[in-house]
Amino acid sequence: MYDEYYGVMMNYIDLKYTNLLSNRLERFSIKDTNPYRVNFRCPICGDSTKSKTKTRGWILEKNNSALMYCHNCGASMGLRKFLQHVDPMLYNDYIIDTRLDKDILKKQVDKLTSPLDKLTHKVPTFKKSGSPLLAIRKISQLKDDHPAKTYIKKRLIPSNKHYKLYYAPKFNEWVNSIIPDKLPTIGKDAPRLILPFIDKKGVLFGFQGRAFDKYSLRYITIMIDPEMPKIFGLDDADFERKYYVVEGPIDSLFLDNAVAMAGADSSGSGLSNVENAVMVFDNEPRNKEICARMEKCLEHGYKVCIWPTNVVDKDINDAILNNRTCADVQLIIDQNTYSGLQGKLKLSYWRKC
Repeated sequence: MYDEYYGVMMNYIDLKYTNLLSNRLERFSIKDTNPYRVNFRCPICGDSTKSKTKTRGWILEKNNSALMYCHNCGASMGLRKFLQHVDPMLYNDYIIDTRLDKDILKKQVDKLTSPLDKLTHKVPTFKKSGSPLLAIRKISQLKDDHPAKTYIKKRLIPSNKHYKLYYAPKFNEWVNSIIPDKLPTIGKDAPRLILPFIDKKGVLFGFQGRAFDKYSLRYITIMIDPEMPKIFGLDDADFERKYYVVEGPIDSLFLDNAVAMAGADSSGSGLSNVENAVMVFDNEPRNKEICARMEKCLEHGYKVCIWPTNVVDKDINDAILNNRTCADVQLIIDQNTYSGLQGKLKLSYWRKC
């Protein structure tokens, strides 16, 4: 059974901010997830001056929290103090998240069980660190031999992105705990990979459930707030610099600063500073719908990736599975981004390939 493989759990806030340090710590490497262990070059002492490969700094899981320790200088501190030393801005975000986390769970559970909500079928909103995501497990919390984690590893999704993905052992039951009677309960309930839609304030407003088998409907999208756009990755995206807008949530995990439309249209609704966006569609020149959406983006003045003819991979994940690195794929996108008349001419040629 899938639910027999749950691993030891580090609290969400510490796990999130430990993973966010991956771009700030030299030679950052996740060594284990049960218990959680991360290795890197210690930024406090600088580690070894003779060998640039020495990594004697660690973040370890202890009592459901993260503890930093260096085997070279002996530095030892909680994650909060370590963040203050390494990245003051990230430290400030951590303080805000931990303060919010103290009272969110009780408030959100009270909302969920409110008699008024049950009578009016009002759907509550949820913080990322509160219910209903607390009822399921992140992929990063599962044991390495868990079937769901095995699936994610086979897709070669970077380990520092596993915390963004969740696993629901009984998808229909979990959905119905959020929106009563949303899905049928008759018949076998199956597990699904959960890709949550979370806004900048940390509010869960929807999610996609991805089937693990080949016989079920591949994606089921549930919107808690139907007024929100179906966009994955809003919580982490930096719209002040170049960002990528791809079709599928899994594809977005291979790029730096990316969101996924996840069924949303290509009008740019829900995005900020669209002039910084690069629209990246699947590499299917014979797909009339994709070509029409690319043409619409170019008409709106957006920048669009038009894949070169020597790239035969259908999408970003396929490219990764065919031995391209994340950096390779991002470079290909950057070198093949077009707009305006040049983009329209390039698209006209691409769709005939």
